Amino acid sequence: MIDKILVASDASAASNRALNMAVQFAIQNDAELLIVNVIRDMQIPFEIKEIPELEFNKFEAFNDAREEVMRKIAEKILRNAREVAEKAGAKKVKTAIGTGDPAAAILGFAKRRKADMIVVGTRGLSKLKGTVLGSVSRKIAYNAEASCLIVR
Repeated sequence: MIDKILVASDASAASNRALNMAVQFAIQNDAELLIVNVIRDMQIPFEIKEIPELEFNKFEAFNDAREEVMRKIAEKILRNAREVAEKAGAKKVKTAIGTGDPAAAILGFAKRRKADMIVVGTRGLSKLKGTVLGSVSRKIAYNAEASCLIVR
């Protein structure tokens, strides 16, 4: 039985397809749908912090501004995804914003929320390219404790 479905959304075509599939599963199973958006970390390299001519506080201010912008974008993505899900007929929809490595954040949400299924989109990169780039969907599929659906 599928009671909780987690779907990752970043407003890409692939994640929109995953959202639509997750919504259908949620409707069919009267399941809770958790829509997650993950803000990737952008860490300032240690070496840059050590350059005396640079004022590190300017980098911190930049990072804080970036975080605020990314959070507003995430909120908009999640608001739109919720509207799509509810218009389609999903009744129990929740949203969440994560930060850090997308695969790790999604897996963490799934574990904490006890998701029965994780749904993610994939851009369908070649096997070699996906391996070199470290595909988020591949990391999730290999490491998830719940069932995974990877939508092309």
